[in-house]
Amino acid sequence: MKRVGIIGASGQIGTLLSKGLASERKVDLLRLSRKHEAGFLCFDPFEDSWEKLGKLDVLINAAGIIQESKNTDFYRIHVDLVRKIIENRSLLGNPRIVHFSALGAEAGSPSAFLKSKALGDEIMEKQSNVLLLRPSIVCTPDTLLVQKLILLLDISRYFFNRALLPTEFPDKQIQPVMPFDLLAAVSKACFEPLPNTKVLEVVGQNAYSFRYLMELAARVRNQRLIPIEIPKNLVGVVTKNFISVWFPGLVSYDQFQLLFKDNTGNKEALEAWLRHPVQDTKDFWQEAFKKEQEGINPDAE
Repeated sequence: MKRVGIIGASGQIGTLLSKGLASERKVDLLRLSRKHEAGFLCFDPFEDSWEKLGKLDVLINAAGIIQESKNTDFYRIHVDLVRKIIENRSLLGNPRIVHFSALGAEAGSPSAFLKSKALGDEIMEKQSNVLLLRPSIVCTPDTLLVQKLILLLDISRYFFNRALLPTEFPDKQIQPVMPFDLLAAVSKACFEPLPNTKVLEVVGQNAYSFRYLMELAARVRNQRLIPIEIPKNLVGVVTKNFISVWFPGLVSYDQFQLLFKDNTGNKEALEAWLRHPVQDTKDFWQEAFKKEQEGINPDAE
């Protein structure tokens, strides 16, 4: 029996891990969240005593944010929290740590999200008995990218199916990963020896361009799509000074910056460790766009 704690258990990845690991009969699962919800232990890592968690065999840090708010910021969640984990590790019995970062995390990145992830990684990599996972977009039913692409198509209807896109963006690629492969990596990290490397890129079988995904969504919706590219710098100014200020739910400036970097990785190390090929995600996108078209709430699944 392994006692496993998950910080950020109510988030997108945390929810996925909670459901997947709960099926493991060898796991005594401790779901940690700052929310008062049934099935979770309410725990604020910055305010509460870590002794209340007891001894753990594995601590999974799945906490993360993709957009800052008045209440918190990237640095606090992605860097300060890592420091808190290290400071209190001995109180938990020095458990193994499985830490979630992000594909493309770099200290010199113009994206505050990726930069803060990289700074947290630097702290974590200095520790022993640690595995850092850097996943691409995870194909869960409520993934934000599906909603954003559908919103883009909805807006294009007001412009006679013309989608106004910044140059460079349509041909940038992502390499999404299916939940099965992510769960396999986490489960293996909980129960088996860690790989020789401290950092694993968690990606799917194939990369897809944003252009391909937009065209796929349009076909599923029986909608014509006419991409019209406009200068990236012009869109950047409008996004920074207008859209991110007045319509932050549409796209923040930090999210805008992420659109111009390929989010792809090397699957070979992951496949070698898992001992099986990772899955392709093409069918997922087809079904996700179809559900949105039919008006099905993905969160209901």
